[in-house]
Amino acid sequence: DAETGGHRDDDRKVISTNHHVHVLTEVVLLFKRELQKISRDKASLMVRFSISIFFNLLFGLIFFQIGKSDSSKPLNLNGHFGAIANLLIATMMSVSQASLLSFPSERPIFLREYSTNHYRVGTYFFSRLSVEATVTLIQIFVQTLVSYFLIGLQMGFFLFTVISYVVAMASVSVGVLIGSYVEDPKVASEMMPMLIVPQCLFAGFFISTDLIPVWLRWAQYLCSLTYAVRIALLAEFGDCVAQSCQALLAANNVEEIPSYWYW
Repeated sequence: DAETGGHRDDDRKVISTNHHVHVLTEVVLLFKRELQKISRDKASLMVRFSISIFFNLLFGLIFFQIGKSDSSKPLNLNGHFGAIANLLIATMMSVSQASLLSFPSERPIFLREYSTNHYRVGTYFFSRLSVEATVTLIQIFVQTLVSYFLIGLQMGFFLFTVISYVVAMASVSVGVLIGSYVEDPKVASEMMPMLIVPQCLFAGFFISTDLIPVWLRWAQYLCSLTYAVRIALLAEFGDCVAQSCQALLAANNVEEIPSYWYW
């Protein structure tokens, strides 16, 4: 019996440590499962896209053709900057909530399947992020298509799409990171302000970063929205020679370092 028990323990160790399929097979199967999950839950996907389209349409109507106004006038410039700021903040909010709540709700399934050696942790998260990146890309393209021409932004359409997509994926990554540390989706939803509020405070929307206390100013470099705002401002107002434009760029420290470092 002792020998039999020893053999059983060895078999259990082998089962718990060996993977019987290739990594690519795991990725493909998990990717297909994520796509099936989306196809079965079309209502959530439609709500997600509908809300995004609604808010970008609203921004487009409120800031209608503000991008083509005379930026030498402070009132027009403030509205122009406000349009860009609201679009980027809305982009963060539209994608971060879904990523923040997705893992806590599926945590029991993941733990059960991982404990029975169904797949590796890396392949699971790679498949999930790949599907989320694809859905996010489509969402960002659609919402930019709605708001860009209504607002009349001066930077290129695809450039603004890339900026929005990069800040969206950064928010998705942080949302997944925070969501991985909590078990209850309700707790995850309560942590939503932690993801959004610091980004807004340190991005220069409400207060110039030069007015933030020096001992706290370093936190701006941890916020992806800070870099997105600087890239967008440089692309939108970089060719503007008006003093008000240059003052806006200086107030947001756009030229603090070479622009390629922001990416």
